[in-house]
Amino acid sequence: MNMQISCSHVIAIILGIVFVTFFTYSNAYAARFEPVPFNNIPSAIIKSEDKDYEFTADYSVDFGGETRIEHDEDAVLGSNMKLDKDNDSLSLEVECDSNDICDDSLSPQDVRVYLVDRGIQDGHIARNSIPLLELEKNDCGYQSIEDCANFDFDIPEDMLTKKYKIVVDMVFDEAEWIFINPVRILN
Repeated sequence: MNMQISCSHVIAIILGIVFVTFFTYSNAYAARFEPVPFNNIPSAIIKSEDKDYEFTADYSVDFGGETRIEHDEDAVLGSNMKLDKDNDSLSLEVECDSNDICDDSLSPQDVRVYLVDRGIQDGHIARNSIPLLELEKNDCGYQSIEDCANFDFDIPEDMLTKKYKIVVDMVFDEAEWIFINPVRILN
């Protein structure tokens, strides 16, 4: 038996294999991007009348392709943070050093400051699966990180005086930086 395979048959077979492979295993080829490294993320600073509290990002999330969440086990905390409900000069700023991405190449969509119960695990905060009390939200438009993450906020007068976690959440097009710090709310 003389079997001839034409060039068009070979091409059809190869295309069929590629088509089946691509659509059967398309999830295996999903793009996987790395979150922004922690040494490129600026520090958050909560300013009060009495003291400035500087702390670094706990989580860097990338939503491009397959979602990736990185946790910095060595995140620096703002030591012994205490915020007074009567303090009318509470504000947020970021501090950039030469390694940080603070130029216009990465502009946030919004920056939020909120409180969560102290007992909530940080991983749940990073996955946005928690009840929260938003203190302030700044829609960034085309502002730089330094401009957008520079605003005042207040603690509501009816807040219970107890321990919480304060969260600074910077959301970008395909990324998110989450800063978490223990805080005691005072009268």
